[in-house]
Amino acid sequence: ESRFSRLKKPSEGEIASTFSHPCIVDMLEYGKTTTSMSYLLMEYLNGQGMNTLIHAQDSLFDHHRHQLLRQMASALTAVHAAGYIHRDFCPRNLIVAKDRTKVKLIDFGLSIPHRPEFCRPGNRTGTPLYMSPEIVRRKSTDHRVDIFSFGVSAYEMYAGSLPWPASVVTGRAAMEHDKPPIPIENHCPNLDRRLAQIIHHCIAANPGDRPQSMQEVETVLTQMEGKDA
Repeated sequence: ESRFSRLKKPSEGEIASTFSHPCIVDMLEYGKTTTSMSYLLMEYLNGQGMNTLIHAQDSLFDHHRHQLLRQMASALTAVHAAGYIHRDFCPRNLIVAKDRTKVKLIDFGLSIPHRPEFCRPGNRTGTPLYMSPEIVRRKSTDHRVDIFSFGVSAYEMYAGSLPWPASVVTGRAAMEHDKPPIPIENHCPNLDRRLAQIIHHCIAANPGDRPQSMQEVETVLTQMEGKDA
């Protein structure tokens, strides 16, 4: 939040408490203690990080991937509809229930209002392996940075690996994200063609070549419901 000290950025608690959505963690209370320490009180989520399940690739996760992907899209649609950009959408910020049928988006520490003063070039924050080229190149940003991160996360959910070779996890790895990705069909030859197309659409280097809203992505995924690959 110190990066936006002159802009009066809402706190993480203030942003997270905006949402009342089945796929977003519930913020119960936030504020400062009597010793001026900030605190957040959130619901307890009994599950695992999506990143852990991707690495494990257990059969139960396999069976529910499309259902979870649609819920992820629904969560981001709600964030954008409320006027915010998450800025750190990635598998470690998604908690999946033990039965693998539900997922919730967490961690609004890097989230910002979707307003011009917060979208100017220079704010290079996020998780590098899921970071869009415009963030890496310090260009102006908007909600489409989340669409890119969603696409990378979706790719990894199905392929078990990232769209670009990554030997490091620093910002240097993210410099590769304006290069053509490895076709997801190389990893998943039987993947539904429509799903492969929407994932690659999301990770287009040029924001103008991506879906222009998460609602658009969610609609495609909803139409495919029940046709998990």
